[in-house]
Amino acid sequence: MLRKGSEGGQSDKFYRMHRGDVQFTTGGTGIAHSEQNEHQGDTVHFLQIWAIPWKRGLTPRYHTRHFDEEEKRKGFVPILSPLKGGPDASSEQERAAEPTIPETIPIHADLVMGAGLIPPQVRFEWTVGAKATEATKRKVYIHLPMTKQGKAKIRLDGREDVLNEGDGAFIDGVNAGDKLSVESVGEAEAEVVVLDTA
Repeated sequence: MLRKGSEGGQSDKFYRMHRGDVQFTTGGTGIAHSEQNEHQGDTVHFLQIWAIPWKRGLTPRYHTRHFDEEEKRKGFVPILSPLKGGPDASSEQERAAEPTIPETIPIHADLVMGAGLIPPQVRFEWTVGAKATEATKRKVYIHLPMTKQGKAKIRLDGREDVLNEGDGAFIDGVNAGDKLSVESVGEAEAEVVVLDTA
């Protein structure tokens, strides 16, 4: 998939996205952005997730990073975490764009995103808040995206309900530091996305 964007009056840039790539965009004071599937006969599966930033008028930016699939098969890998400095970040902290969790993409919100590839009959554990926030009360959304196979299924915290591909579950009333388990109970590897916010 090709994504094209321009920020702050700079010329258009193309970026070819591959499996495992995450591109984060801060629209801020204005961007031009488009995306297209460059393969005529292949379907592209991707998630576009929107988050409300903690303040307006941010400088438009793009952050693109690849996250290794083998690491995601060992446990949940943090993808996004809040910008160090929080809502009161200095202009120097804004320029440095350092996330609270190293090796993640910084976001202007109290949001942590993680992803995992859970083999069948294996259980991964997510630590609520991912030690990236001081906000105690949290909400977590767990999503099992659609794939070509359609054979992945997950169960949360040993509950009886099973989530199929395309399903998600919203978990409210959890606190930073709580543990949530996600078990792969289908015939295929489960690709799971976790969104964790205040």
